[in-house]
Amino acid sequence: MSTYTPSDAQSRLDFTMMYAVHDAFRRDLGRLVTAADHKAGSPRAFKEGWKNFTYYLDIHHTAEDTTLWPAMRGRIGSDPERVALLDAMEAEHAVLDPLIAAVDARLAEGDTAGLSQDVERLRDALTAHFDHEEDAGLPLVGAVVTAKQWDAFGAEQRRQVGTKGAATFFPWLLDSAPAATEQKVLALVPPPVRFLFRKTWRPRYEKQSPWAK
Repeated sequence: MSTYTPSDAQSRLDFTMMYAVHDAFRRDLGRLVTAADHKAGSPRAFKEGWKNFTYYLDIHHTAEDTTLWPAMRGRIGSDPERVALLDAMEAEHAVLDPLIAAVDARLAEGDTAGLSQDVERLRDALTAHFDHEEDAGLPLVGAVVTAKQWDAFGAEQRRQVGTKGAATFFPWLLDSAPAATEQKVLALVPPPVRFLFRKTWRPRYEKQSPWAK
């Protein structure tokens, strides 16, 4: 789990949501690896959990590919180290696509025998990407991206989730999150969202979550 504090970013940008989202994906990857075990796992939990995981991952990475990385391209100039780092971020996204497709193909074929290995490969690649992004990518974001561009990146993800989608996104995001993370995330949203999260959204999510059954 990441241990983000504002000083880590060395910038005026708030990376709270980025770290929280990464940690939610890491959490799901661990659960998916366990559920993929063809002897002791749960195919039902895997399929439901996989659907949520891939849905939010697609939103997150699409927003990076279409909004964040292009904005950075326009501000890093020709510095070879910065160009190479951004190239690496984009290349790591491309590596993930066939790994996700392999899992989708297993599910479509009903082949659970090799599912565990496929998910472990995805876990290793995606975890390495998150680590690289947090260690090197976010400091570059903090150095070159403007507050307006960072806000646009967040707005694009909110647009894709949608107003109605917030009712499932926030409980998914904060599922099993430390109290400190929950506090930081909820501090970013309006009071009505915090109220709905605590009174309606989270209780409903906990009843319906594949990991709670």
